[in-house]
Amino acid sequence: MKAVPTSNQFRPTRAHIDLAALRHNFQLARACAGDAIHMMAVVKANAYGHGAVEAAKVLELEGAGALAVATPEEGIELREAGIRAPILILGGPFHAPGDLLAAHRLTPVLFNLEQIEWLNSTTNGGLEVQLKVDTGMGRLGVLPDQLAETLAAIARAPHLQLKGVMTHLAQADTSFEGPTAAQYQRFEKVEALVKQKAPGVEVFHVANSPAILGKKLGPCTWARPGIMLYGANPNPRFEEGKKLRPVMRFETEVVSLKRLPAGAAISYGGTWVAPRDSRIAALAVGYADGYSRHLSNAGEVMIRGNKVPVVGRVCMDLTMVDVTAQPEVRLGDPVLLWGPGLPVEAAAEKAGTISYELLCAVSRRVPRIYQGELA
Repeated sequence: MKAVPTSNQFRPTRAHIDLAALRHNFQLARACAGDAIHMMAVVKANAYGHGAVEAAKVLELEGAGALAVATPEEGIELREAGIRAPILILGGPFHAPGDLLAAHRLTPVLFNLEQIEWLNSTTNGGLEVQLKVDTGMGRLGVLPDQLAETLAAIARAPHLQLKGVMTHLAQADTSFEGPTAAQYQRFEKVEALVKQKAPGVEVFHVANSPAILGKKLGPCTWARPGIMLYGANPNPRFEEGKKLRPVMRFETEVVSLKRLPAGAAISYGGTWVAPRDSRIAALAVGYADGYSRHLSNAGEVMIRGNKVPVVGRVCMDLTMVDVTAQPEVRLGDPVLLWGPGLPVEAAAEKAGTISYELLCAVSRRVPRIYQGELA
């Protein structure tokens, strides 16, 4: 068991990271995708709040053929930690010069002509790049009718080597029909044109976690598991998602207990008023730790195996819960915020958001405690 160094060693709020569960989820992704598909594990945003370096080490050893991050800085952090697998920068190069990216063996995803000119002018050669095509997300990526022009521009850039082409699915978590089916069809045409215009390109990827869990890989040689690696099912409709194991156990402790009379207001704004004489516990966690303010008067936590409601507004460092019905609760009792037995998906639903946001929001002031071997 290893704790990441932190200045908050005395505060009881912790994120326990189960590396065996991470390995299990990666192997489930591999099984869903099939042996013919290579795995590009997504570890951006500090591995969705789980610790990018530690997650990358485990996933590389498990057989991930590549890793994906969002920024050059995230990629450099992994290289400096000794990660050797290819690293794709999904967000593009931003203002990082090509020679810096090449020196760290980082592969930026390009999505406009300006990036091609910039990178080619800032490196002496040997920079591998990938190209993103917008097939329906409406976000980053060249449009299909710009693809031929973009491929020609890359071909004219002597210092760049096009290694792969990708797209991103906008609605695969809800349906594989309609817009998602149209994206697959567009990407099939993209693949055909790339193979005609740039026959050396062999890497194509479209499948994210929903596509992997739904076993709808589309035209791809690589798949990009993300949220599923960390044990969250993007939609209950995915039966394979029920086999995932949560990787993070987010916990804190009861740091205060008090009895308040009926009519007492709790926390900022007095948004919860005790309907009867009540016993209120204060927890050492708040929105500065990543426990969302949207869980105010809506969330549930687990103490001594029982769910208790969050009452009043979640504060920066503290959250209050009503334990009137659990008289056995004591100071120092551990409190499960989410994890095995209390899914992060349920917390996200109560907060009106998605599991991705809650996991990514767990701040760096919360120590990560790694259970299991990194290597």
